[in-house]
Amino acid sequence: MIRLRRYVGQLFPVRPAERRLTAFLYALLMLMVLSDWVGKVTADSLFVKRLGVGWLPLMFVLTPIAMLVTSAILFAVIDRVRRRALLIGYVIVVMLLAVVIQLALPLGGPVLAASYIFGHGVKETIYLVFWVYAGNLYSAEQSKRLFPIYAGAVLVGKIIGAPVATLLTGLVHAEYMIGASAAGFAVVLVMLVAYRQLPEGKGRHVEQKERGGGIRSSLRDSVDGYRAVASDGLLRSLGVNVFFWYMLMQVGSYLYYVGLDASTQLRTAQQSEDSFVQIYSSVYASASIVALGVQIFFTPVLLRLFGVAWSLFVFPVWYVMTYGIAGIQFNLVTSVAIQLGERIWIPAIHRPMTELVYGQVSSRIRPRARAFLSGGVNALGNVAAAGTILGANALRLSAEVLPLATALSLVFVANTWLLRRDLGDRIGANLAASDAELRQNAVQMLETEGRTVPTDTLRRVMSAPAADVEHGVRLALTRRGALAVAADAATTE
Repeated sequence: MIRLRRYVGQLFPVRPAERRLTAFLYALLMLMVLSDWVGKVTADSLFVKRLGVGWLPLMFVLTPIAMLVTSAILFAVIDRVRRRALLIGYVIVVMLLAVVIQLALPLGGPVLAASYIFGHGVKETIYLVFWVYAGNLYSAEQSKRLFPIYAGAVLVGKIIGAPVATLLTGLVHAEYMIGASAAGFAVVLVMLVAYRQLPEGKGRHVEQKERGGGIRSSLRDSVDGYRAVASDGLLRSLGVNVFFWYMLMQVGSYLYYVGLDASTQLRTAQQSEDSFVQIYSSVYASASIVALGVQIFFTPVLLRLFGVAWSLFVFPVWYVMTYGIAGIQFNLVTSVAIQLGERIWIPAIHRPMTELVYGQVSSRIRPRARAFLSGGVNALGNVAAAGTILGANALRLSAEVLPLATALSLVFVANTWLLRRDLGDRIGANLAASDAELRQNAVQMLETEGRTVPTDTLRRVMSAPAADVEHGVRLALTRRGALAVAADAATTE
């Protein structure tokens, strides 16, 4: 019994003082994802079946543009409002927009495009707003324990969303399910308002912005924020990774939609739309169940044995293999294999590991870094994917898309190697930082990232260590067998 309890504790490493808030945020994120999922699969079905898959590349352009605008707005206000208020305001806006789109759906045409942009935009901004909020609540040590659990909440929301969507298609038809999505966000709003002890989530070192100042002051502040993010070497490497992540993911999604549309051509439009929803839901749910198993049983072991930096290689290596195989023989099976990168490896491993990298960035720019990369750079990746697909179709070079995607996947892997190097350098620099929070986050990351930080850097830190990092650095050097050398260097100096 004690051994079983210990095993469960390793799978769900939540401490007693954290349980109430963790359970609430888990339920909140799960319900937001479920609500959006029901609306998104509906929007996809109606768009593909009523307008045609040929219009998807245009949506791959318009959706990122909408995301860029949203990212710019969030970037401008993210340090001017409290995180709890931002979360509540976001849910209200999403709920009202879902109601408006549901009422306007009978108009068709542009409304179908708007519903598609809305569904996919909400999917991305849910992650952005939630991680901006949660990212300033926890230390690096807490993040390593709790962020994979929150990644599981995303998967559970998708798994539950599949039977809910299938049930609703039998009850009310796909056309009315965006209204059900609005009802789900209404429940989320009630939860947020009712939970009065929800932390504001400002973090200890978030800049205090002066109120007012006019548009010119806001623009100047935003430009300064962009400069601060762009000048950070670690964030530049991470930004390139985010670009390839979303570009290759969007190309894979297009290939999957083409195959799914072809396999759901039935006698009537309603049958085709409902069949699209049902097959889409079953594939999504099956992959999400696998991803949840990976997140619970495999991700913590991967993090403990190999660390964040090495775990970030899983996703790009998967794309190298699947795009390469699809280039040799493209069919429904290989297109689904490419899609599994988005359905399994991103939610189970890649996204939670990426969120942990932000812990090595100063808390003064961390929220804006998330807004810039998750809301801006990913949109550029989507636009690049759309340009690739449109250009290939226009030039009749569709057969060259898979070899190009394979080559770009190799570049993705190479940049992940650079990101690993930059992460190690940043952890080493943070060990000697004047900011106590950065030192604490760095020494907590050493437990799994000790092999990522250069030995010479650890030796330099050990020559004159701060009291709060000395033990962690000493342990990292001991594991490498370099402690004696470090001690000699300290004695010489």
